[in-house]
Amino acid sequence: MAIMATDTVKKTKLALYITAACLVQPAYAGEWLFSPNLIVNEVLTDNVELSISEKQSSLVSQAGVDINTQFESQYLTFALSSSSIYAAYSHDHSLDNDYHTLSSEFDLKLGRQGFSLMGSADIDNRSRNNAKNSLADIVSADTVRVERYSGGLAYKVSNSQFHINSNIKYNLAQSEDDIGNFEGYSSQLLSENGSSVSNIFWNVDSQYQERKNQGQTSKSYQGEMKLGLITQWKVNPFLRYFDEDNTGTIQRGRSTESNSYGVGVRWLVTPRLYLDVSYNTPIGTSFDLEGKKLGNYIDSRINWQPSVRTSINAGYSQRFFGDTYSLTLQHRNRRLSNEISYIEEVKSFTRGHYQAIELGAFWCPSGNSIDLNNCFISSNQDIDFDQFQLVNVSDYELTEDNVFSLYKTLSWNSELALSRTKFKLTAELSNREDLETRNEDDKTYLSFSASRAISGHSNISLSSSYTDNWLRKHTDIERRDRYRSISLSYTKSLNSRLAVDFKLAHVNRSSNTQQFNYEEGRVAFKITKDF
Repeated sequence: MAIMATDTVKKTKLALYITAACLVQPAYAGEWLFSPNLIVNEVLTDNVELSISEKQSSLVSQAGVDINTQFESQYLTFALSSSSIYAAYSHDHSLDNDYHTLSSEFDLKLGRQGFSLMGSADIDNRSRNNAKNSLADIVSADTVRVERYSGGLAYKVSNSQFHINSNIKYNLAQSEDDIGNFEGYSSQLLSENGSSVSNIFWNVDSQYQERKNQGQTSKSYQGEMKLGLITQWKVNPFLRYFDEDNTGTIQRGRSTESNSYGVGVRWLVTPRLYLDVSYNTPIGTSFDLEGKKLGNYIDSRINWQPSVRTSINAGYSQRFFGDTYSLTLQHRNRRLSNEISYIEEVKSFTRGHYQAIELGAFWCPSGNSIDLNNCFISSNQDIDFDQFQLVNVSDYELTEDNVFSLYKTLSWNSELALSRTKFKLTAELSNREDLETRNEDDKTYLSFSASRAISGHSNISLSSSYTDNWLRKHTDIERRDRYRSISLSYTKSLNSRLAVDFKLAHVNRSSNTQQFNYEEGRVAFKITKDF
């Protein structure tokens, strides 16, 4: 950990040095905001080891520094948010450790022609194994550090003739447990005609991604192009071409490619609403995941912007795995904002691949509550079969994700801001399908929070969340874990630079594997000093 912390400091310093060097040039002069603060956080938990019966309490003392800084000028934008926290555990000081987070990005324009350099760095502490504890944090001391870095060249141009948004980046991911590591390149090209073009229209949307890790490689490409004629009527004909391919050493037999061409029409219902419909034919002989030949299909898309604050974009088509859908909905007004999206994407080298393992059969005390800590019997102890039961125990461990997986994610974010009260709702449904074994995992996440300013210097908030992890759904070894949490907090500003926060929280986990059930309560007191 100390070595990794040193590397993080070096990378952060390098980013700051580069930015400082740019600031000495007059053209890069701009506004600089710097906001550091000190944090002391005391958290008392009544079940730090998350046991079903033998609960261990602990006082987790945390102290650290937060740094937030932003810089913006005509050519350069830079933002950095970083924290360093040291945590001490009263029940077991061998767990004492330091934790670091970082979120930083910059964009440096190279003149006035649309080229720019861009980069980002993210460091986070994530659950070591979601199958063991999906809500792992500093208090539970069951996290790993995950680092992601990217940098490259972008080109953006927008005028009345055409719009182009493109980039090429180098990407690197590293984790403390070496799961989900990769390095490689990615590129993107988006282009469409401008408003002054009167004869033809076009849409180009393509992405390419290449990753490698420990001798394994993956390459993913997806591109769509539409080229049409603008007529004096509201119906405009166009040609469509689509190509997708997923290859590499991790591709082991199943077809993960599709390409096709077709003809269609764009119906301009209103100046703010159009509908694309095309009839498409596969090129050559392509097969789906079941080995069946791909056939002709309909591709359709609707784009509607009824106002400057509302937009809807939805689509239906077919890819190598069957029917595919997309949705983006955004709506904002003075008090209410809503964002709904649905995406389907193929990924590799992630931290989402779990393998079932058999831990064995154990003699455990009879009863409805099974705690594995009570299931280890000494060699000279006699077993009373009326008092013990034989229990088969299995678990899931996080492993290297050296396969292509299809991720389907539906998310909804809504926020209502009143004069003194705010409400926030977040919902996410995700499905991961291993394209080799066809095993599926589901995750459901719901959260709701309400906060109210009860005075000019104090605030009270209530939040609750529900998480449902369903591994290997509809199989003999499926596991389903449900987490329910609720918290109440009170924040008071003692002055312009000093604030205190008092928080009560409770978590309940229920699982179809009984030994993973637990309940935990927490009391936290936090002091924040700004400078």
